[in-house]
Amino acid sequence: MAGPVTAMTSGMPGRLRRAGVTIAGALTAACVLSVFSTGCKMQQRPIPDSLDISVPYELDTLDPHASDTISNFAVLANCYEPLVRTDANLKVQPCLASTWATPDPSTWVFRLERSAKFHSGKPLQARDVVYSLRRLMTSRNLEMGTYTTAIEDVKELDPYAVQITTKRPQSVFLNKLNFLLIIPEGMTAERMVERVDGTGPYQLYKWEPDLITLDRNDRYRGKKPDFQKVRIHLRRTPQDAIEDLLSGKSQFVQCSSRNLDKLAQARDRFGIHRRESLFVKYLAFDMARDITPYCAVRPNPFKNRLVRKALSLAIDRQRLASSLTAAAVPATQPVPAFVFGFNPEIGLPPYDPALAREFLAEAGLPDGFEVTLHVRQILGEAALLVREQLDEVGVRVGLKVLQDHEFFQAAGRHEMTFMLSRLGCPIGDASQVLELAFHSPDPQGLLGRINYGAYSDPEIDRIARENTELMNIADRGRALQEAMSKLMDDLVWIPLYIDQDVYAMDGSLSWQPRHDSYILAEDIAVRR
Repeated sequence: MAGPVTAMTSGMPGRLRRAGVTIAGALTAACVLSVFSTGCKMQQRPIPDSLDISVPYELDTLDPHASDTISNFAVLANCYEPLVRTDANLKVQPCLASTWATPDPSTWVFRLERSAKFHSGKPLQARDVVYSLRRLMTSRNLEMGTYTTAIEDVKELDPYAVQITTKRPQSVFLNKLNFLLIIPEGMTAERMVERVDGTGPYQLYKWEPDLITLDRNDRYRGKKPDFQKVRIHLRRTPQDAIEDLLSGKSQFVQCSSRNLDKLAQARDRFGIHRRESLFVKYLAFDMARDITPYCAVRPNPFKNRLVRKALSLAIDRQRLASSLTAAAVPATQPVPAFVFGFNPEIGLPPYDPALAREFLAEAGLPDGFEVTLHVRQILGEAALLVREQLDEVGVRVGLKVLQDHEFFQAAGRHEMTFMLSRLGCPIGDASQVLELAFHSPDPQGLLGRINYGAYSDPEIDRIARENTELMNIADRGRALQEAMSKLMDDLVWIPLYIDQDVYAMDGSLSWQPRHDSYILAEDIAVRR
């Protein structure tokens, strides 16, 4: 996002599918470090009515189909639900679908949970599922439609049964369904600005720029969450989160800061969880245009592999990772070690500034060049460190720091030349990164949707399209690892580092961190 995630489904035709049997493997305990502070004093306390959570998330829409970001999904998944969901260990579990069957390898029949109701009181029926999936399949403006690329058709069999036909057999199909949240039939983007009408355990009470307030859905069919009201404080920096925790403003915070240990251990009432982040932070380039807008050099220097190689050699990833305020480790490729498809044969790229300068000279740039680096605000610290290291080889970087919505809008319009961002694959399978970030952008806007540099290679496109059709898990693993090797040889990205997700909470709370890095309010409970 260390042993690999195995996201292969069994594909047995005609066989009823239930929770826990559709993943051929699981993440090993050795691939993450999860520590709970042993100093917590467990006192008997009454269950509070409310919970405050501080996170770095930004929320830019209430439409659960519109934006494919961790922030939007993690917030809106409290209110909306999919047919099937993945648990903290990425194992598929029933949700709005109570059971499923595969009459043949490309056909899936889902039986719906008859007690499920939307917040408005309307019972969930098959036509709501059909409407939701077709909306995602037919609109280029809905980013979550990326997860429907394998679907050929969806239809109602009866009021509580849905049939989904895939274009070809799909080994990771159920994992992708986790991200397709179901809305009522006829719900439009305009109406979703005014109200959230899902089937989930929480209802939206109020949305403010930096605060989401949720009320418990007391008619929810499943286990009732412990907290009646949940306030999610958005856009909290690591220092903000620490202060929120220590002051009592929040009882649960995400804070990837080296300072958290010292502060939390100074008090005996906090628990800490650590986990290697799902997200690889990376540099990417405009690899399509001969003339690129934020660099005066002509032609575009980033189309020259020698230049990309020079930039990679100029970055000391160990020094970068150790200089960050968050605990981090260098990245070797576009996915972390615990994602299926990670190639263990790819080592840490070397640091050699002298050779970097030689490559720049060979590329006709002996004096280096100037370029603007667009960066998301949450990665501003890393951008400063990268700029400092590139300056040592004559690459003079100007920074343009953007809020997430500004960054993604500009990147989606392919306006950038050089960019710093992060990407994870929450389905736990490297095929997701290939489809989203490295497949040539397609006319429908689904494959290659976040291929911001417009990289294109027929072999990568082939692996991205065909790997999920391979039912033999070893064959799939080899195909994905081959793709990782080719991407690193081409230096389509320069992977930088992976930091640790650190979560701190009041000692009265119980929570298990998820491999996909999502924080869902229903998962946080009062320790009993």
